Amino acid sequence: MNNEVLDVGVEDIIRRLISNRDETFFVNTTVKVISVERGIREGDRWSLGYITAGNIKHSEEVKMEFRVNLWGKFSLLVNELAEGDILNIRRGLAKNFSFGDKVFPQINCDEKYGSEVKIEYERERIVVDGTNVACMAKKEGKPNIDNIEMVRRELEKEGYAPVIVVDASLRHNVPESDKERFERWIEEEKVIQAPAQVRADDAILKFANDRGLKVVSNDTFRDYEEVYPWVRDRSKRIPFNIIGTQAILYFR
Repeated sequence: MNNEVLDVGVEDIIRRLISNRDETFFVNTTVKVISVERGIREGDRWSLGYITAGNIKHSEEVKMEFRVNLWGKFSLLVNELAEGDILNIRRGLAKNFSFGDKVFPQINCDEKYGSEVKIEYERERIVVDGTNVACMAKKEGKPNIDNIEMVRRELEKEGYAPVIVVDASLRHNVPESDKERFERWIEEEKVIQAPAQVRADDAILKFANDRGLKVVSNDTFRDYEEVYPWVRDRSKRIPFNIIGTQAILYFR
């Protein structure tokens, strides 16, 4: 494996890999997200998320779609990526995956290679306190996941890409008639479930703090003011209301 890092565009990467199916080389490049796939995890040993990507500007001469594998800590990025986002990749390992007579170009991003991955969002991200939203206007006396869908639609209408985080216990507390649908949301990563024994508030505020994002919640998070002083800033928290089948968001 050549340790030299090439500053190169997607078309040149694909041409080089197709011309030599056994070659591997490191690249600095920029790709556009076409679609996001689910992550794969095996215990604590490794984790993988992957996307279908392409060049910023598509060319008719070369098929631009290929796979970017996000290993280890980078696999968590699939939870916040969306179509149209841009990934700036540094020291990604370009190589082929061969299956029979077919060759599939890909880029692997992994800490062990010294890779770096930075996102340029096409749409602004915003974090949603999903459990708080579900408990606002209950259904059969239990959390109502329809509220989450209403808030999601309203945020998307406003041009945001919402990242919805819920408590691990929420799946057990929703009405029986909604459990299958909610389990599907978790499986498809429409909502992100905080790990067991971790409060969703901890996950929400850390995620928002690390990325400088606003939070949709009616919780004032006063218990967190010493750790995250920014929660006192009213412009950082978007309160909401649920009236019938309408979510109302109070942007400041």
